[in-house]
Amino acid sequence: MDHQLSTINKNNQEKMHIQPIQLTLLNHLFYYTEVSGGGSSAAITGSFIGDLALSYAFKRQLAPMANGYEHRKQAHYSEIKDFGFYCTVAQPLAVQRTENYIQNTLFNVDGFYDADRIQKSAKSPFKNFRQVQGIAATSTFSAVWLSARPQALPPTIRIGTGRNTLVQVEAVAPTNTDVWLNAFTLKTVFGNLDKAQSLMLRENKLNFQYVLENYALIKQLSLQEVTEIFEEVFAHA
Repeated sequence: MDHQLSTINKNNQEKMHIQPIQLTLLNHLFYYTEVSGGGSSAAITGSFIGDLALSYAFKRQLAPMANGYEHRKQAHYSEIKDFGFYCTVAQPLAVQRTENYIQNTLFNVDGFYDADRIQKSAKSPFKNFRQVQGIAATSTFSAVWLSARPQALPPTIRIGTGRNTLVQVEAVAPTNTDVWLNAFTLKTVFGNLDKAQSLMLRENKLNFQYVLENYALIKQLSLQEVTEIFEEVFAHA
């Protein structure tokens, strides 16, 4: 069902389209957001789905031949502003974690024994043996899709390490659930971080969470406040 909203400017023209969405993991999600356990080499998947990952995942489904960025050593995040849409950070609704798994990429795991390689890997400070924990299948998240024009959403997208996780995409009705943004994206991609900061100071909302260099989460924003932050980005005649 389509629950897409439109914002109208003073000239009675549509400025942008807003679609709350729910994302459901159809299999486990692994993306190593946090390092835990020190010398035990444990990695944990954070309980959110990043806006950068989601925007690229949607782009692959909506324009499957536009895959130039896939072969780069480093992403050019500024290109997201030309996608014509943006998906916010997906925050958890009902999340369960997987059991702990052991990941091993040492040289001797391919069915052969090589003493020299084993000895060299034992001396390396960068161990390839670690415990990992992901987000379990059936976990759900909420996000908001913003676009310049109405656009049909794909039924599924792929995310996570190796794009191994299939995610069901559903349009849902607006709720009172707050919206999460990414300060890195606002600054690097859209250039509207100052506008978001001014709004948060005005509304006395200062809820940040630094996760990684490219994920500094801004929380407790309303749908109306997100609209105010992005209306100039997606405005069109």
